Amino acid sequence: MSTSFDSYQPIGLQRHRPRARAQYRIRRETLVRIVLSAIFYISLWRATGMWYGLPADFQEGVGKDPMPMRLLLISLVPLIGLYCLLEPRRVVELLRSASPLLGIVCLCVFLSIAFSVSVTASIRALVAVALLTAGPLLYRARYGAVDTFESLAKFAIATAFINILYTAAFPRFAVMRGSYAGMVKGAFYHKNMLGQFSAINFILLLPALPMWRLRYYDLLRWAAMLLYLVLIVLAKSSTAIILLSIGIAVYYGMSWIQRFPGRIFRSFVVLLAFALLGFVVSVALMGVAQAIAESFGKDLTLSGRTNVWEQLLPLIYERPLTGWGFALFRQPDIMEQYVRLTWDAQSTHNTYIELALNIGIPATIIWTSFVVVRLVAKMTSSPLNRALAITKRKEVVIILLILIGAFTEAGMMLAPFILWPHTVIALSSLGPEFLSRFRKPTQAGAQHASG
Repeated sequence: MSTSFDSYQPIGLQRHRPRARAQYRIRRETLVRIVLSAIFYISLWRATGMWYGLPADFQEGVGKDPMPMRLLLISLVPLIGLYCLLEPRRVVELLRSASPLLGIVCLCVFLSIAFSVSVTASIRALVAVALLTAGPLLYRARYGAVDTFESLAKFAIATAFINILYTAAFPRFAVMRGSYAGMVKGAFYHKNMLGQFSAINFILLLPALPMWRLRYYDLLRWAAMLLYLVLIVLAKSSTAIILLSIGIAVYYGMSWIQRFPGRIFRSFVVLLAFALLGFVVSVALMGVAQAIAESFGKDLTLSGRTNVWEQLLPLIYERPLTGWGFALFRQPDIMEQYVRLTWDAQSTHNTYIELALNIGIPATIIWTSFVVVRLVAKMTSSPLNRALAITKRKEVVIILLILIGAFTEAGMMLAPFILWPHTVIALSSLGPEFLSRFRKPTQAGAQHASG
């Protein structure tokens, strides 16, 4: 009786091969989740710049990153490289799905660096922006909008408690001195950063689903929202209060717009809403804004920003096409060269002016157009999934508040600033069609991906 070689192969090995492959997939998925989560939360923390012992007088520490912040930024390089090795196809597809407008903006940025007054400073800033863009975008592309916003909410809850506890434990660092004496900045560089961050995160923490049963996590969520209101008041940020009021109105107004059938009709409603909002802001809310500003000892020019703008605007027309160099007017020494006031102006206090100075007028117009187009597209969409629809509202609020806040604050866009990761996530339009290109999308990504 003859036997073949195959008859001596243990049957058990053949049975266990699929199980071994399944175990490998589980381990690989776990590794991907760990790597992406590390990239995501490191990017968020680095963007805020929060750290222990930052000086209470803003002038003492402006433009100086603590060494731990630099190390956090550097740590993103090997982590992002590791993820690219784990899922190269997804990364390639993500790059291929980028908007052509973004490609034009990138080309303008490289052109501005080529003609930059300080090429080294511009390159450093570009690397920082690129790293803080990659982390949130990769996470959003892998797990979808709803899951990503829940992760953002967890970070927001943690930072609310961190800033309150830090202020109570280290008031000599957390409460500002000098011209901002008595205003709370928490673990941030400046009280304006804390105010903007608190306003955005309050909207972010609004419950995504109706709460039929109150859980411990929901209690933490509501407690964090209350703490953010306290931090806004302690920071004495009139800008944050105005942004918060607009954000709440837009968030609940979006729920009304999403009920209308048909995208064309919703587009008409959105345009009408923009017209009404512009009228209300220009007529009725100006008095409210003036009252809020005066309650904090300021005027409607928001601490003399118009004096800065008058000196910066002529510089735009000296280099209208390429600008002075990417992120150059985020450097305090550059501001000191061109702005002469009775007080030291360390910022342009206007993102649009800053962008025009840095990368030129054409690139600023293209970038702003891209953001506005994404905003209108998200406002006129109406997802059937309730959780996704509510997440879409939060995306709209974040983009709109960034666009509005950019009129009075610098670095709100294309800068390694506190809200840049939030902006990247909100602007993303990756949806089910992106995840469907992969054979085995994750359960969270397949369930919660948004357009």
